Amino acid sequence: MRNQCLDDIQKRFFLALAAMWIAVLLVQPFTKVTVSYNEFYASLLAGFLVAGSGYLLGRMGLNLFRSIASVIAGQFLIMLPMVTANYMAMSLNMPLADDLLIRMDQALGFDWHSFIAFVDARPLLAGAFGKAYQSFLIQTALVPVLLLFLGYHRRAHAFMIAYGLLTLLAAVVAVWFPAYGTYTVYGYAEGQLANINAYFGFEFINHFEAVRSSETFQVSSKAMSGILTFPSVHAGVAYLLIWATWSNIWLRYPFLVLNLAMALSAVVNANHYLVDIVASVPLAAICVVAVNCLFGRSSRPHDASASLQSGIRIGAGFPAGTNTA
Repeated sequence: MRNQCLDDIQKRFFLALAAMWIAVLLVQPFTKVTVSYNEFYASLLAGFLVAGSGYLLGRMGLNLFRSIASVIAGQFLIMLPMVTANYMAMSLNMPLADDLLIRMDQALGFDWHSFIAFVDARPLLAGAFGKAYQSFLIQTALVPVLLLFLGYHRRAHAFMIAYGLLTLLAAVVAVWFPAYGTYTVYGYAEGQLANINAYFGFEFINHFEAVRSSETFQVSSKAMSGILTFPSVHAGVAYLLIWATWSNIWLRYPFLVLNLAMALSAVVNANHYLVDIVASVPLAAICVVAVNCLFGRSSRPHDASASLQSGIRIGAGFPAGTNTA
């Protein structure tokens, strides 16, 4: 890959990151949410240092490592505005939407109790859903790096921005749909089920209630949780991971199966209604369209073999204007 092409990808990447920060910072003063920035100083500093190191590596011709550094920096820098947006959305204290979400599930013909009983009666299935659910952080951290090693520089950067954008858009939609979720509303207690680990169906409750009931709420390293129900960020990111890996025939079907399971696991292992999972489909599609517009639509690696063998001058000798996925 020519430096000029990578320069353009990363310029768009960091501008998009900055835009997400600006959007959150502009809205935050109109909510009761504040951020304890001193507690996140180390992670933010690490993000800037990794990004700077990546730029220097790029000047040395180490383009693979430059790209890896940029997506790692993005992971450090994108988390705080995403989490803050979640709390801002719930801090507006709109009426609870559980009754509406239950009716939506009924309209879909979905019987939550029967489904949970079916899964809980099958230890292997319950365990598989649990592992799929907990693969969220592993996949969001490792899939962009894997794509870079396979030569999909454009797709790796686009996925990271789509991930952040989906979280922000989900927060906007969720303003009107705050909910306790299935396990609480249906009267289940933590540890009641035989094989399903429903820890994450209850873990967020204290955060959810605190941000809604308190006059002020501070986001800190000790007060961070996924508190959105409709739409499901977990499921939305699963769909983005399917999109991100679809272009490679070796990744396509393993990640399709894993992430369909991860999307559905939000019903099993968290607090989600089925409609939360369904509602994430159009949200993920909007994010894909947005990043395709931002980065350009391409699904071809520029030179996977070169990136795997040396990681030094990726795509050297390719004609100007060669696209990267």
